[in-house]
Amino acid sequence: MANVILTGALVLVTAFYAWATYRILKANERVVEVMHEQAAAITRPYVTITPFLELDNPIFYLRISNIGKTAAKDLKLSMNKPFYEFGDKKEESNLSQRHIFKNIIKSFPPGAEIIFPLAQSFIIFSEKANNDVVPSSFVVTTEYSYADKRVKETNEIDLRAYLGASMPQDAYVRKLKSINDSIENIAKKLKNKS
Repeated sequence: MANVILTGALVLVTAFYAWATYRILKANERVVEVMHEQAAAITRPYVTITPFLELDNPIFYLRISNIGKTAAKDLKLSMNKPFYEFGDKKEESNLSQRHIFKNIIKSFPPGAEIIFPLAQSFIIFSEKANNDVVPSSFVVTTEYSYADKRVKETNEIDLRAYLGASMPQDAYVRKLKSINDSIENIAKKLKNKS
């Protein structure tokens, strides 16, 4: 009888160890999977599409850049509507018809950056602005590959977020303008004296 109880206890202990080992194995598999996902997230390409303003310049620009660590392969960009730079409704001014939006880019390396001018804020936000010519919002879709994965992302570009905001300014540029104005005043006074 003692043998039966000991054998039963041994079976229970063995079953517990088998169950615990199985749980540890599953937990380790999840840890390894998360580590692979983190490594892929750190090393993958990230193609971003962002509008921006330069300091002391009212022109909106569109930046396309790869801020990731590897190249984006077979990059395809598309816009959901045309955007005519500076409101100039000529086909060569249509941003959506540019090479990068009409063709597949075989490799877009890390750190690569392409910048297109859009228009000044007073053109985009004018009461007379034609949304078919200079839309204040549009969508750029990006598709690209890396490793064995294919990514498709949509980027909503909404310039209306800038309405009522101040134009970014550089204190050094303001100081240089002030110095330039002072020099011009001195030059005028010297010219008038002679």
